[in-house]
Amino acid sequence: MSPATTTDTLRITLRAQGLDVPGLSVEQDSVSLGDITVTTADRLARLLGAPEQQVERNLEEWPEARQVMRRLGAAFNAVTGGGFLDLYFHPDCVRCDRDAAVTLGPIKTAEVQRLLASLSRRAPQKP
Repeated sequence: MSPATTTDTLRITLRAQGLDVPGLSVEQDSVSLGDITVTTADRLARLLGAPEQQVERNLEEWPEARQVMRRLGAAFNAVTGGGFLDLYFHPDCVRCDRDAAVTLGPIKTAEVQRLLASLSRRAPQKP
């Protein structure tokens, strides 16, 4: 499956799971998920088998968001058979009026296909 076809399939699968990933794109032999909300990152982690996170404060606060990223990275690693998901947290910015976000780095096409297989085995979730 080509990266473009894989990207289209991933977009459809993520939408079916109620996940909004507006920055999904092809980058050479990889697929980039781009920026997603911390809530979307948390839902994706849970879809991939991560345990639910006990939240003491707002999920978009630094310590909670870092925990979401750790859970998502570990779950991605498990479902892709050792794949690495490069994650970067952007805290909310009062100056530029943007909400907190998590950037997901490029994923090799083979790992995306294993991710798709895992997501396809799960029943669609409501947002």
